[in-house]
Amino acid sequence: MTSSRPPSSAATLNAIFLFVAAAGIVLQVIVGVPGYPTVPPGPIILAAAGILVLALATRARWVLFIGIIAPAFVLVGGLIEGSIWKRLGNPGDFGPFLGTALQEIGVVVALIYGIVAVTHAYRKVTAH
Repeated sequence: MTSSRPPSSAATLNAIFLFVAAAGIVLQVIVGVPGYPTVPPGPIILAAAGILVLALATRARWVLFIGIIAPAFVLVGGLIEGSIWKRLGNPGDFGPFLGTALQEIGVVVALIYGIVAVTHAYRKVTAH
């Protein structure tokens, strides 16, 4: 199933927003948001998922599920941890606010486009 065509628009947007979310977490670490480990796993997971979606989505449709699982994992983890609400509620502390906003917007939009990409990829197969 090798293909030289580019990934679908939804898959590309999924990957872009995975990178946006990863950048948001990196920004939070840079500005010193407490609670992050020295090397947080979130940006690594999100960036790796984005790379996989861009590189392999046209060869193996199952890779698109990674574009759903990774942002869902980070989103649920952030909601359970709970400190995102404090950072989003304090736009005066601009660095943590911006990093958190990028992270949350990135994971939510990546999740949406991931679902769209999977739906389109599997709908095309069943339609034939």
